[in-house]
Amino acid sequence: MASDIKFSSSAEAVEIDRRKNPWPAVELDRRSGLLASLDWTVVGTLAICDVLGLGLRISNLGAIGFAEDEMNKLDAVRAYERGDISANAEHPMMMKALMFASVKAAGSWRNVTGRAVSDEFALRLPNALVGALTAIPLFLVAAAYFDRWTGLFAAGFWAFGITAITLNRVGKEDTLLVFFMLFAFYFYVRAKQISPRHEAAKRRNYILSAIAFGLMLASKYFPHYFGLNALFHHNFHVRKRQSGEPSGKTPTIFYVLIPVAFLLANPAVLLPQVWDYLNAYTGERLLVHTGYFFGDQLYKNNMSSTPFWGTPLYFYLLFMAIKIPLLVLAIFLVGFFVSLKRWRHPGHAFVVFMFLFWIVPYSLIGGKWLRYTLSLMPFIYMIAAVGVIAVIEVWSKFWKPSKELAAIVSAAAVIVFILLPGWTAYAHGPHYALYTNALGAGQAGYYFPHDEFYDDGLREAIKFVSDVAPQHSLIAHETPAVTRYYLERFSRPDLNSQVSSSADFDPAMLTAPTYIIVQRGRIYFENREKIDFIRANFKKVYEIKVKEATAAEVFVNEPK
Repeated sequence: MASDIKFSSSAEAVEIDRRKNPWPAVELDRRSGLLASLDWTVVGTLAICDVLGLGLRISNLGAIGFAEDEMNKLDAVRAYERGDISANAEHPMMMKALMFASVKAAGSWRNVTGRAVSDEFALRLPNALVGALTAIPLFLVAAAYFDRWTGLFAAGFWAFGITAITLNRVGKEDTLLVFFMLFAFYFYVRAKQISPRHEAAKRRNYILSAIAFGLMLASKYFPHYFGLNALFHHNFHVRKRQSGEPSGKTPTIFYVLIPVAFLLANPAVLLPQVWDYLNAYTGERLLVHTGYFFGDQLYKNNMSSTPFWGTPLYFYLLFMAIKIPLLVLAIFLVGFFVSLKRWRHPGHAFVVFMFLFWIVPYSLIGGKWLRYTLSLMPFIYMIAAVGVIAVIEVWSKFWKPSKELAAIVSAAAVIVFILLPGWTAYAHGPHYALYTNALGAGQAGYYFPHDEFYDDGLREAIKFVSDVAPQHSLIAHETPAVTRYYLERFSRPDLNSQVSSSADFDPAMLTAPTYIIVQRGRIYFENREKIDFIRANFKKVYEIKVKEATAAEVFVNEPK
């Protein structure tokens, strides 16, 4: 359904919203006095968010060993060194190219200074940098749809948000996806806000948006964000068309430049072997294990189980309930209520539209992972920023503050809603993923073990086995790439590695010394009965706990 209200600019949108809503616009003057004095500090404020956010993202970045997914990226980097760009073909090249540059730079740094940089740090560094910088396009999007105060609060939520920090610290494609997606959204809405009479500026923003969309697709094959953006702007218009203006349709060059940018950044997609691999991957013919251990139950976790035969429909709602700090969650609920009431305003319509078109489809899909929520967090943070402004609006309506008192209230809002959650994030480093709020107290690693541990503790388990296992012992696990890497690092290439979920591994038939690594996050339909047998019959010789939660256990085939 198309909105029947169109706005000529963000300022006019605020004025219309002021007249048509019982909620007052922010009484703090956004164009004069205190807030006008922030004009020259916006860049500085964003810079502070970026620097502090980067600090949280790179602190002890190599403290946790590689996850299996990350090891696949390091293998791709090594393939790139040999000139093979088809490795890890289910994902595009953008992130792997940045990782390649980072790993090579780390090697050069070591050669020049004699100081080593760990592979874990080097591989994750590009995502940490881009993740911190994502505060900038998030600010731009929120400011374009609302105002700079809302934008700054949204940027602050991102910079210090524990969910964003957690997912920016792992070597997965979602960080780059979100970064370019937000830039694409920003330049597109700016193009729509500019009058067709200013053709050059309008065309420039369309071009920049197209390039950003192309790079988004070169980061992760998630084209639906392009479709959602188009669907929103088809139904909601961010400026009122004036009499005698040209139509202002999206120019053809916009649609041409998207595939051009995509192909330039991701030439591997032109290789036939990549298409063969993608065909097998999307057909689920490459799955070696299935299942997601959620709570105490194992669920199917693949696309073919959509909509009702996979992980529970409330998976992401539970994530929001227990993994987002309560202060942020509470102000998000306020902002969501406000945005529903003001849905005719294009900014409020945008955040509600994007949130609902994320949470509903993703909840119905059978395959769910917490890393997908990184693309949800910008909309949660923008809605939370709306909530903060709404609280200030209501307070200002009753108290009519002076500029000095308004400054104090604004500072208090920053402390309560930004810095306190930021301190929470800092206190939970480097194991950010295991954070739960008071509603999930004591449940760390229980509902989302695969995503919360993400092979945390596995490196330490392999190190233990490397230290104690006799020559030519068998080490069983669910992570062939990670195990191969760390056995090489720990100088134990003699150990025989085997995947415990494979059909030819039978714990009841073991005779040679065997060390079996069991991870709660890697319990599958293919190995759960074997794990039950191992727990019942073998001796546990080592346990790795993270934040009081058991991340990995090592069993040996000796009687208890």
